[in-house]
Amino acid sequence: MKQCAPPVGYPQGTSEGAKTGVVLREVAGLEPQSTSINVRAAKDQLSSLLEQASRGAEIIITSDGHPKARLVPVRSRGKPYSVDWKWLRDQPLVSGPSAEVLIRVERDGRD
Repeated sequence: MKQCAPPVGYPQGTSEGAKTGVVLREVAGLEPQSTSINVRAAKDQLSSLLEQASRGAEIIITSDGHPKARLVPVRSRGKPYSVDWKWLRDQPLVSGPSAEVLIRVERDGRD
């Protein structure tokens, strides 16, 4: 797989390894977040690529050297909405004009 992201590093480092980010990546154990792979290899390694994407990696799938698709992790939507039926039943009923009457008044008020 071809790596798309450059190594992470600090430009003010004094050693050559610190300038290129090699030392930082080795110490932190970080892998690049974006990789590129051709479609044929992606077919062979789909399970592995899905596992990498689920851990936060971005996979670019290419065909003839051009990017065609991006495999990214699914973002959770959070907690689904739930109705508090007890609270809703305890609310007082409010009466007023019907929707039909309100719409008729609105339409009649137009010039």
